This record gives sequence, C-alpha cells and structure tokens, in this order.
Amino acid sequence: MLCSKHPLWAVLSREISRISQNPAYRFLLFFGPLTGILLMYFIFRNSTVKEIPIAIVDKDHSALSVKIGNAIEASPDVDVVFQSHDFFEAREHFEQGAVKAIVLIPKETEELVFNGVPTALPVYINGTNVLLAGLVQRSVLTTIRTISGGVQLKKQMMEGRNYTDAMVRVMPVNIQKHLLFNPFTNYTYFLSSAMLYMMLYLFVLLSSVYTLGNELKRGTGPELLETSGNSVRFAIAGKLAPYTIIFSAFAVFINLLLYKIEGMPLNGSFATIFTGQLITVLTYQLLGLVFIGATINLRLALSLASAYSMMAITFSGLTFPIEGMPLAARIFAALFPFTWWEKLFISQSLRGAPVSEALIYICYILIFMLISLSLMPVYKKYLSNPKYWGKS
Repeated sequence: MLCSKHPLWAVLSREISRISQNPAYRFLLFFGPLTGILLMYFIFRNSTVKEIPIAIVDKDHSALSVKIGNAIEASPDVDVVFQSHDFFEAREHFEQGAVKAIVLIPKETEELVFNGVPTALPVYINGTNVLLAGLVQRSVLTTIRTISGGVQLKKQMMEGRNYTDAMVRVMPVNIQKHLLFNPFTNYTYFLSSAMLYMMLYLFVLLSSVYTLGNELKRGTGPELLETSGNSVRFAIAGKLAPYTIIFSAFAVFINLLLYKIEGMPLNGSFATIFTGQLITVLTYQLLGLVFIGATINLRLALSLASAYSMMAITFSGLTFPIEGMPLAARIFAALFPFTWWEKLFISQSLRGAPVSEALIYICYILIFMLISLSLMPVYKKYLSNPKYWGKS
C-alpha cells in the first residue's frame, strides 16, 4: 500500500518494534507513568489536612478550661491526643513529635477572665512544617477567639445590654471573608493536579531523551535516516508519535481522576485545557532534542532532564508564590514550560479566566517548542557522524 511506503509510517513502525523489544521503553511509556500518577493521586487524595495531633495542659481545672478543651477537640483540623496538668510531660511528647502543638491553660484563667483581666493562653506550635503550623494556629486561635467573644457577649448582656448592642461592643467590625475560585480550600484542586501532571511530563521528557539518545548510543543513526528518507523531520515525528498518543491518553486519564472522580471544578474551557495539555506534551518531547544536543551523552542527558523536571515544581509558584521570589528566581521560573502550564491550568479550571489569557500561556510554551525544533539539524548531524555514537 502507498501509506506503508511513506517514510513517516516506516519510522513509526520501526519505533513500535523497538518498544515491543526493549523493556526500558515499555517502562517509560506505560508502567512508569501509570505507577507515578496513581501514587501521586493516592498520596494527595485527601482534600484537606485534618486531625493534627495536639496536647492540652489544663492547670486551671475550671468550667471555662473544660469548655475551651472541648471546643478545641471539636475542631476538625486538630485531634487532642494528650491531656495533662503537667507541662513538662506534654513537652516530652512535643519533642518526640507525637503532638504538633501544646495549648496551655494557666491557673486562675476563669477567674481572671470573668474579672475582666486580659488573660493569655500560650500555644506552642511546631513550625518546622509550615502547612501544619498554619492549620493548627488557625484552628486553635479561631476556637479561643470564639469562646472569648462568647464570654464578653455574656458579660455585656448581664450588664443590661440587649443582644444587638452587646454584639456591637464585642465585635465592632464584622469581617466578611469570601474565598474565590477555591472556596473549600481543597488541596487536591491545586497540589494534587500539579503533581499528577508533573509526573506525566517527567516521563514524557525522559522517554523522549531515551529514545532519541539511544539512536546515538547504539549507533543506529544511519538506519534511522535511511528509514526516514534522510528526513530528520520524519525521523523525529515518527519516533515520537507513539509516545505522543500514549501520553495524551494519560492526560485524559488524569482529567478523569480530577474532574470525574475528585469533582474538581471546571470553570473555564476544557478544550483550551486539553489543547494546552497536548502542546505541553509535544513541547516536553521536543525538549529531548535540547538535552541530547547539549550533552551527546544519554546518561548525562537523562540525569539533567530529571533534575530539570523536578526543579520545575519548585519554581512554578505552587508552594511559594513567584511574586515573593527574588528577581533571579522569577527569571529562572520562566525557563520551565511547567510554570506556564500550571498558570494555564489554574486560570481555566479554577478561575474561569477568559480564553485569551490562556492563549498567552500557550504562546510561552510554544517558545520552548520552537527552540527545540531549531536543534533538528544538529540532531541530524549527530545521527550521521560516527564520532557522536556510542557515548553512554
């Protein structure tokens, strides 16, 4: 048939044969991404962090201290796993890591409160984990402030004021908080999604580096060029096509996990998100040309590609806002396609931003693709020249 004689089809058939014969190809294409995606999914599946273990040291033993302890215990964010009147015993649990915070209720707390004397309740928090520390602080402080407000309200009403006047005095400024785009503060909506896609793009890049670099390592470049009709474009397109199809299917699988199973909101255009996914997959595939072209060494290229992929999650602004980074770090963050993909994904999925905003991010990703495509002549030179072959 005519189509079977086309160089692109010939390279594609050759690559499928290589995949079926080499277990390393199959791991990078099937088992690695599937295992990584499912592992990240189950690790970050819980939407919020709950039941953080804390300790309460009650030295007052009053009705108010019991009420404070019960209110803290009722909070879904923390779990009181240790109660004692001995602070040093609680401190031992704290230093061993058994509890993440200690709430100390001093002696005469109830007496001082009802006499109108300002009273402090020390809270000792383990700050080594910023997320846990922030959640404990928010939960405990909110509980204590609520109880304090209730006590003040009761005192105002005992002095003869009605409920409305008493509330005005207790809370003269009423804060109305509206969480936009992620009202449930669900970590799955940004953390899990980022890790799933990062795992996908990691294997996209590694598989590309491996399949392109293996031609140089094995010295099969002339065979590839002959199969492709001496066209490096057909050679690269044919080699990467099976991976593009499989990894695009994995992208659909991630969408299924996020939108259908986890119920992540989709406030923007799914077509734009999927287009961005496909372009990002192609970009990470073509970035294999950059790493092979820069190193001409398969092992080194794989190592650098792994480091490059992992650094992307650090500089994407996911865990620390890009706006708070030094200028050099902000510039460095722009050197990763993942940074722009994450902005595109959040803008369309959570914020429901106009498609025109997403198109800007897609253009940034396409810049990486164009840079990679410019190295095709270099790769062709490597394929045809024996002095570039055989490097591990």
